[in-house]
Amino acid sequence: MAKNRYDPKQLNELMGKWSDKLSNYTHKSQTMAQLQHCLEDAIGPILSKKARVANYREGTLVIEAASATLATRLNYLKMEILSKFRQAGMVECAQVKVVTNPEAQQRLTPRDSQSIQHKELNTGRVMSAQTAAQLTELATNAPPSLQEKLLKLAAHAQKQSKKNDA
Repeated sequence: MAKNRYDPKQLNELMGKWSDKLSNYTHKSQTMAQLQHCLEDAIGPILSKKARVANYREGTLVIEAASATLATRLNYLKMEILSKFRQAGMVECAQVKVVTNPEAQQRLTPRDSQSIQHKELNTGRVMSAQTAAQLTELATNAPPSLQEKLLKLAAHAQKQSKKNDA
């Protein structure tokens, strides 16, 4: 009897090659999380916010720093980092390499906290009525183009005070 090509197929038959890649990816991400935790123990919570484990291959641990200054500091701490990783059971770790990548900071900070910090900066500043009065007084002796901008800024402060009163 001929096999019907429209019959449903087993999932592992369809994704046979993909399952190996997914399991390898899962294993690699778990390993990187363990390495990052070990790095946090080695360099402390403050420095670990600006550095991350980029790769680990053939006994070489690659750490990505957000700035050149931090990379220099991590270079001074290489032996301490190496000994901490060896104490954690990674005896095959033989070398620590520190690279600089300014984009690492974007990967290290969660996106939600960035937007919250940005909103807090915008809402935390309020111009006082005294400053608005000083801007209005300054605008009287300013050139016409600057005068217009200063008055607009002073009017903005008055809008803020009306919102706060309501």
